[in-house]
Amino acid sequence: MPVKYPLPTGYTAPGFERVLRVYRDNFTKGIEKGSSFAAYYKGKLIVNIWGGLADQQVKRPWKDHTFGFFYSTTKFFAAVTIAHIVERGLLRYDEKIAKYWPDFAKNGKEEITLEMLLSHKAGLPALSNNFELSWMKDDPKKLYDALVDQKPLWNPGDGHGYSPVVFGLYLNEIVKRVDKKGRTLSQYYWEEIGQPFGLDFHIGVPAHLQYRAARLEPVVLTREDLAKMMEAFKLDPTIYALAFSQPTDWNSSRKLNDPDFLQLPNSSSHGGGTAEAVAKLAGILANGGQHDGKTLLSPDSIARLQEPLADGVDRTTGSENIHGRGTWLIPVVEGDQSWFMYGHAGYGDQCCAADPRYKMGWAYTTNYLDPVINFNNKNKWRPLIKELFECVHRLENVQVERRILLSLTQLEQEKSHASQKSQVLQQSKL
Repeated sequence: MPVKYPLPTGYTAPGFERVLRVYRDNFTKGIEKGSSFAAYYKGKLIVNIWGGLADQQVKRPWKDHTFGFFYSTTKFFAAVTIAHIVERGLLRYDEKIAKYWPDFAKNGKEEITLEMLLSHKAGLPALSNNFELSWMKDDPKKLYDALVDQKPLWNPGDGHGYSPVVFGLYLNEIVKRVDKKGRTLSQYYWEEIGQPFGLDFHIGVPAHLQYRAARLEPVVLTREDLAKMMEAFKLDPTIYALAFSQPTDWNSSRKLNDPDFLQLPNSSSHGGGTAEAVAKLAGILANGGQHDGKTLLSPDSIARLQEPLADGVDRTTGSENIHGRGTWLIPVVEGDQSWFMYGHAGYGDQCCAADPRYKMGWAYTTNYLDPVINFNNKNKWRPLIKELFECVHRLENVQVERRILLSLTQLEQEKSHASQKSQVLQQSKL
């Protein structure tokens, strides 16, 4: 008997009703099966919608309080946490990590700065010897030694390579050494950001909240999918194979269904919460860093999260992308203007971003994962944010096409094309 996926419901503010309509169409067409999408505009929640099944086996529907697994979108929370610590003078982006953590300097890491680590230019996309993420709780000394002993896989600063898992492990050790209370990154986040700003999102989901978590559905990776991935890969896949074959205890695409594994507080990958909470964080930053009379980050700190530090072909993923200080940057072009949305994507099609031009923050999460989404760019959130910003254009009377690009190369080509077009128009007026 065919599975019936509940159609979406939720809240849309006046003027944004069409976002729900597009979302429902995606379910009707079979594109969507279980997910949630939310957005904040100028400090206000304007979209919070969900639909489909949070657990297909028992036919449990998505609800307003369902937690999604955000995977690497958690890195956005790590980036904001580090920015919060930098703003308080406990860290500097341009300082060598060894100043805060002397043991880190071992085996050629002495010149690596915090900024290099955050922008994936440190040469630390993975550990040469495989490890278990459970060591975070079961054997922290063993994990510590593995991090310290690791040699950069290339000369630090010479290109960038995405670090899917160990990124958060290194940041955690740094935070523990500079925080006056000796807190971990996840503890600092919760006490200084998550709790004060009412964010229903956790780095490592506590056992008592896991009843709210969606269940990840099986991932089917066909030979055709693998062929497309290899065709799109632009470099030697050796580093990719190393980075995505660890840790050893992440032995299933659905491993985060394991309650013990889900509790591990790794800020690279283990974030769980509602789309509304993730959109709220992005929305606070997009709106200038303030919410309900409290300041999360200053405008200067927010601006630093939008600066591109690494671009071009990634040594790990083999694709083109743009990284900032822990953030993933998305070029936006409207007419002759361009800027970056900033946030982070996560495995399987999770994503969030802040748009500073329109003071908009949005987030999407799904438990039906697409393992090749980074190679085909058929993100289910794309039609949602297309309609979201068309709604904004209508409200603000903006009459210009909005386009989302993938790389700085595309952005430079767009600028060059716009410049040539402008010159032609000027000449025609002479």
